[in-house]
Amino acid sequence: MRLLGQVLQNEAALADLQRRRERELRLQLRLRGALPPALATHVSIADAQSQELQLVAASGAAAALLRQRAPDVLHKLAGEGWEFTGIRVRVQARPAVTEPAKTPKKQLDEAAATSLEALASRLGDEPLAQALRRLARHAPRRAKSDDDDQPLERVKDQDPQQ
Repeated sequence: MRLLGQVLQNEAALADLQRRRERELRLQLRLRGALPPALATHVSIADAQSQELQLVAASGAAAALLRQRAPDVLHKLAGEGWEFTGIRVRVQARPAVTEPAKTPKKQLDEAAATSLEALASRLGDEPLAQALRRLARHAPRRAKSDDDDQPLERVKDQDPQQ
């Protein structure tokens, strides 16, 4: 069995494709260094084989910023040995990879509701106290049973036959 690297090197078409991909990866790294980080994440290389570097921007705004910076980018790339006569930018909007996470609905717990009610009882400002009581009523309440009133320690069995 031959290793994948050997196959890629021995087949002429695949070896050419491999060299082209490595060249584009090196150029992509240089391009990211020539652009601000926020813009660089929205730009990729479409074609670097011709005299004109063709780039793809993820949005119209990124494309506009890239077009404004094109002379500086060409100058920086030329200083690193990459010679292009110009830069052509096209927009290729990409769908979002994941949906933004939904924010869980915020709710008061029973302890927070108890604290709000206690604060409302101490306040002298009646409209504010009423608002705090209304807010405390929105908290989910645990149903109280008769057994909740007694501590578990030293509880006498009320029905010894069970």
